[in-house]
Amino acid sequence: MRALLTYGSLLIVLAVIALSVSSQLRANKRLLSAAPAASDASSAPFGGSSSPNVSQFQAELDKAMKASARHTNEQAASAGEDGTR
Repeated sequence: MRALLTYGSLLIVLAVIALSVSSQLRANKRLLSAAPAASDASSAPFGGSSSPNVSQFQAELDKAMKASARHTNEQAASAGEDGTR
């Protein structure tokens, strides 16, 4: 009886996993079928057109990091800390 319950519960768990995997695969197929409708620039991330986007992102990231460092230094100065310990 115990073996029957073990195999039955194992079968139920495998069925749930199979349903989950199949739904994920169907969602992935829908996503891939919608991809050709996207523009050429976004569908070719390694093309030459994405290089300016990367450099623009890098410049914005550098600017944000410098602003954050400046803000941290101003906070430390207003708190009376000199940053050395």
